[in-house]
Amino acid sequence: MAYFPIFIDIEHMKVLVIGLGNIAARRINVLKNFGAEIFVITKEVKTDVENINIEIKEFEADDIKDIYDIVIAATDNNEVNKNIIKEAKEKGIKYYNNISDKNDNNFFFPAVTQNNEAVCGLISKNGLNHKIAKKYADILRNTL
Repeated sequence: MAYFPIFIDIEHMKVLVIGLGNIAARRINVLKNFGAEIFVITKEVKTDVENINIEIKEFEADDIKDIYDIVIAATDNNEVNKNIIKEAKEKGIKYYNNISDKNDNNFFFPAVTQNNEAVCGLISKNGLNHKIAKKYADILRNTL
């Protein structure tokens, strides 16, 4: 399957991230740069991210509420991530992403590069090869 690149305004969108490791931190920082309001639930903080709301606790199904536009399952437990996405789907969350299962998403995080004039987002054709996306994003960063 080939994915169509689409750019949406996420300023003021509410994003719930469950888990706070390195992958979650990278995604949070990109989303913050575009004005999203980030809320994190994590049982432990494994990396440093500034200016976000963090609640330290175990994930519970009731944590996912319909006020969120995006839910990101970013724990180090595949089963927990699967349950997070199941809850997000059941509660009608518009966008959801599971860092541990590329088939359990309705969007992919692109490699993002930008300057004052352009924003570029890259994924591989099937959305699964991050090395290819990073390679071309690095070329674009050096060009921009």
